[in-house]
Parts: sequence; structure tokens; C-alpha cells
Amino acid sequence: MNSRDFAGILPFSNCVRAAGTSEFGFGLLKAIEGLVEVDHCVLVNVWPRHAELSAFANRRNGAGEHLTEAYIGGRYREDPLVQEFVTSRVAELDKPVLRSLMPECRFNEAYYERFFVEPGLVDKFSLIVPDSNNTVFLSFYRSAEMGLFSDRDKVHFFEFADLLAALASIHTRLLTTPRVSREVSFKWHTMLSERERSVARLLGRGETAKTAGAMLSLSPTSVVTYKQRAFAKLGIATQRELVALTALMS
Repeated sequence: MNSRDFAGILPFSNCVRAAGTSEFGFGLLKAIEGLVEVDHCVLVNVWPRHAELSAFANRRNGAGEHLTEAYIGGRYREDPLVQEFVTSRVAELDKPVLRSLMPECRFNEAYYERFFVEPGLVDKFSLIVPDSNNTVFLSFYRSAEMGLFSDRDKVHFFEFADLLAALASIHTRLLTTPRVSREVSFKWHTMLSERERSVARLLGRGETAKTAGAMLSLSPTSVVTYKQRAFAKLGIATQRELVALTALMS
């Protein structure tokens, strides 16, 4: 990779850091604006029967959020791209696809009025990413003041398509992955002794005091003692809590 390529990718580093958090959309918007001028970006996960918002960011604070709520509330079904890649299943994706909405797609007139004319938007460029059970739509919009995306803008999107697809997938998966709180993670890594942590990990994976003791060269009584200490430090009281915690900490 030459220095020019690296300089192009570097702005996306903040997106990696923000993946799985509410700041992801803003990091992505800032990174992409170094390449293409956009009004706002939206990341939506679409299943056959519902949609969920994963990220949203707008150059104008707060603008467009009510439209996004209406979109994921059901109007997404009128989106020509959703109809093409999800609802009708005419295109079974096996890799990311970039698609310009203007002027190729035919709109429901009411949908076009609500989501483009009223908010003053004139163009939409989307990256459609297949996932295991849903389809990810990462869309970038242009306002009337900005005009349509140029051919050069679209070239930039194509150049960074794989990176954008990877970022979108990582972010959405982190959002849906259960995580322990920072407080509990801190206690696990800093307050437990190595022996307490080993005992907790084995018991959380289903070992008994006897089998865990044999694996750690401890008596069952000592295993129970270490378990009790770990429970007290972690602030948990049941085996179910320990199982859930060790699954996340592994």
C-alpha cells in the first residue's frame, strides 16, 4: 500500500473505534466527506418483516431523524431497493452491491414526495450488504443544494465499497452481541486473582467443583472457596449469572 492509499483509509480508523456504539454514524459521515460531499448517512438492517436502524448521522444536527423513524416504522417497504433486494427476492446477494437510486429506480409517488421532495433531497447512493439473516443498507444522501452524485463521487464509493461493507457488518454485529459492562469487565480482569478467575471460568463452563479441582490441582473445598470469593468480587450470586458472564468473557 502506498502513502496515498493509506491516507485515504486513515480517516476510517475512527469508524473502527466507534463500531458498535452510537458514534459510528458520525465517524462514518466524517470519513466519507473527505471523499464525497453528503448530506447524511443511514445504516439500516432489513429483514423480510421488519427493519432496524443501526446508525444515523446528519450534517445538520437532528435533521432527518423523524424521516428515519417513519422509514424503519414500515415505509422502508416502499423503497425500490428494498423491494428489489429483500421483498421480491429477485436478487439473491452473495456479495455487496452498490446502487444509485437516481434516476434508475421507479418510485411510489407518495414515497418519493415524503422522503425526497419534502426534506429537499435529490439523490441516494446505497451499499447493499448481505448478512446471514438480513440485508444491510448503508445509504448516503445528497441535498438539493449539493445536486446529484457525480460519476467521480460514484467511483470513490466503488473504490471503498469493500471497506464500507466490512465496517457496516462489524458495526451491526457488535450492536447485536451481548456485552458485559465496563465495571464488571474491570472487576474480572483486575480484582479477581488468577486462581479465582480460573475457577470461575471452569465452573461457568459447566465443570463441577470436583472436576475443576482435579484440573487445577485443588480440593473441591478450595474450589468452592475461590468460587465464593469470585462471586463476592464480581457482585453476582447465582450459577446462571456466572455462566452468562464467562461466556462473554471468553
